[in-house]
Amino acid sequence: MIIKQMRYLVLGILCFVFSTAGKASAEDILLVTHEFRPYSWVDKVGIYKGASVEIADLLFKKAEISKKWRIMPLKRAYGYVKKTPNTCLFPLQRNQEREADFQWVSPIMINRFAFYSSVANDISIRTLEDLNNFKVASYLGSGLKEYLDGFGIKTIEAIKDEVAANMVSLGRADVWATDVFSEPYTSELINKKFNKKFVFFTSIGAMACHQSLSKETINRLQTELSALYRNLEIAKIVRRYER
Repeated sequence: MIIKQMRYLVLGILCFVFSTAGKASAEDILLVTHEFRPYSWVDKVGIYKGASVEIADLLFKKAEISKKWRIMPLKRAYGYVKKTPNTCLFPLQRNQEREADFQWVSPIMINRFAFYSSVANDISIRTLEDLNNFKVASYLGSGLKEYLDGFGIKTIEAIKDEVAANMVSLGRADVWATDVFSEPYTSELINKKFNKKFVFFTSIGAMACHQSLSKETINRLQTELSALYRNLEIAKIVRRYER
């Protein structure tokens, strides 16, 4: 009788272990992104596109980790991933202020930021000190405002990069601070031309993941990312989007 009860007990434990393991492995990581061409956007039929999207698709495939996508504004995405288990935000600039909020897989890309002025209202700036008398427009969540605030430079944040660019073209701001990689796409989107002044900041574009993700998952993604760099796979993707 005791042996029979023990068999049922062992069988029950095994069923529980296998069922929970199956659920854990079947649960996709929710990869949250934001619209920022050419890094990430969703086309008219709902397909996710962009350099960051292609990198993430390849990275998760190589790591044999399932995922699904969701898009939302950057500031909202930051708060959502910070409090929601089994999620990652991608791409996001990695800096000291954000470091403790997430687990990181990086570098996804190296980002360079520059100042641009309107062709119709060109201004002369060569150093950060030259900006003290001008208003700078950047996009919300980029982290540029925090950086420029440290130099006493007045910075206005717009909800999207194209809105920041339009502010400069309409004379509501003097200088547009944006990513060198994305500037041609944004300029084309709003059909405006800008003059590049100088690169003022370089940062690491990364994937920020909720603290609940296992170290094994983070390490696997990091290992595969390093392999993609060694094999020049990321360089190939980036080149397709360069203008």
